Amino acid sequence: MPMNRPARRSANVITGTIEAGARGPILRTADGLAWRLDFGDEPVPQGLEGQVSVRGRIVQPDRIDVEFVVEENGD
Repeated sequence: MPMNRPARRSANVITGTIEAGARGPILRTADGLAWRLDFGDEPVPQGLEGQVSVRGRIVQPDRIDVEFVVEENGD
């Protein structure tokens, strides 16, 4: 009998670049990994672009439930 594995429960912090996607923003890391960002009931923050750090839970191989986003200023 196959075991059902629950989605990952711990939060991660991932840094990458925001890209526009047909279903909302996408976070792409320097090594090419990409996730759709799901803000739940909250609206996507205005002006979200460039380098960011995202804290959230990876709930599917291609999706992160976002807890918060911090823009990286690159200084």
